[in-house]
Parts: sequence; structure tokens; C-alpha cells
Amino acid sequence: MTSLTIFPFVLLLGAVLGLWIHRGLAMAMLVLAVIAGYYTGALNGAAALWIALLGLLAWAHSRATGWRCLVTGIAFALFAVAMGLALLPGFPRVALAENVVLSAGALPYTLGIGYPKVVGGIFILVFMHRNLVVSWRELGGVLARVAPAYLVTVPVVMALTLALGYVRFDPKWTPLFVTWAVVNLFFTCLSEEAFFRGFLQREIARMGGDRRRVAIIAIVVSSAVFGLAHFGGGWKYALAAAVAGAGYGIAYHRTQRVEGSMAVHFGLNAAHFLLFTYPALAPS
Repeated sequence: MTSLTIFPFVLLLGAVLGLWIHRGLAMAMLVLAVIAGYYTGALNGAAALWIALLGLLAWAHSRATGWRCLVTGIAFALFAVAMGLALLPGFPRVALAENVVLSAGALPYTLGIGYPKVVGGIFILVFMHRNLVVSWRELGGVLARVAPAYLVTVPVVMALTLALGYVRFDPKWTPLFVTWAVVNLFFTCLSEEAFFRGFLQREIARMGGDRRRVAIIAIVVSSAVFGLAHFGGGWKYALAAAVAGAGYGIAYHRTQRVEGSMAVHFGLNAAHFLLFTYPALAPS
């Protein structure tokens, strides 16, 4: 692993952080990240075309009304999912750490990074979900409002995974946590919360009707789809993800800020990493 290999992802991180400075900066950094990705091999083939098409769909959806809003929303969702599932070529993943066994009895863990989900999250927050926090004071208020959701979500989800035999209590520290935390918060949590809460849950909640009922439906649907998106890790992982998704959905509903659900999401993931088997127990 060389600094040149990591450089495109440093620029991609700059694009993510630019969301809270100026959207023009975020987009400029994204363009530079794409150029650097081709130069280092982190992108190839038609990747830039797929990224441009996803951005175009996000922009079109942000300007659409009526039936066009539904059509562009579905098109964006399908295209974003296709990119996230690596169904479109040109997005090789880069491994920052490979086949690391973090504790006795754990499955080997690979920390990988890639463009597709992160790019989708950036486009959602640039074009569709513009209400990000604008000050440290506002962020503090958001964190205070989601604290109850966090204090319930973590013990419930981790108790479930313990009961399922998916993990065991295993406190640990490794320097890898620092790199993992940056990638998990600004790439994984941002992209997933932007899509499942900032896009899917928000779009469902805007459908109209009884606001409380629609809000509940939006949380249930977004958390169920979130669980299904993790089914590749097995049904136990998918079930835990769906339950966790409900907690993230409640955090988003209480604040209408992706930073709120990101905080709960990252807090749970960090508790899992530091206090329990990570990523999961190996089959006996």
C-alpha cells in the first residue's frame, strides 16, 4: 500500500468534508478524486460515466415535481443500488488492511474502500438533502436529541447479536481502529445514512397523509430495506442491521439531519468494533 494508492481516497474524503463547507468545494474535490482515481487505478473503464449519470439523476430528481419526481427517484435509487452492489464495472476496491484477525475466534476482516456508495451519498447531500448542520452548536443540539436513540439502540442490537451467537463480548484495542473510524464514519456511515435515511426515509415521509403514520411507515420501510441490503453477511447480520436501522431512522426523524443518524450508526459500529467480536464469530 503506497501513498499514491491512498491519494484518490484522501481527495474523496475532502469531497465528503466539503459538504459542510460549500457544495461547490465538495463537487470540485469529487472531480479531482475521479481524475486521481483513474491515474492510480482506483477507477477504470466507464466509471466516470456511471458517476456522471448518477449525478445527473440526482440533479434531475431534485428539480422534478409530480409524477416526474417518482420516476427520477426510482431511477436514481436503482442506479445507486447497482453501483453500490458493484454491478457496474470500473470500481475496484482498495484494501487498506486485508484478512486481519482482530481476536481469537473471529472471522478475518478486510478493510476496503471504494467510490460507488460514497459518490451516491455526496450527490444526495449536494442535490437532494441540503439541510446539513451549519455550526458546532447545532451539531451539539443534534447529538443531544439522538442520545436517547443511541442509548437504546446499542444495547438492544448487541444483545440481539449475542443471543444469536453472532458475536461475544471481547474488549480490545488495535491501532487499526483509527483508520477504521475515519473510513466507517465518513465513507460507510455517511453514504448509507444519506441513502437510507436522507433519501429513502425522507422521500417516503413526504408522501403526505397522516404525518405520524407516514413517519412510522418511512422508518419501518427504510430499516427493512437496510437489513436486506446487509443480507450478504447472512440472516443474523441482516436482522441485526434491520433493528439497528430502526434506531438510525428514529434518530433521523427526531432531527431531520443525517448527522444525527450518522452519529448513532457510527456509535454502534464503534461499540461493536471495540467491545465485541469483529466482524463476527467464525463458524465453529
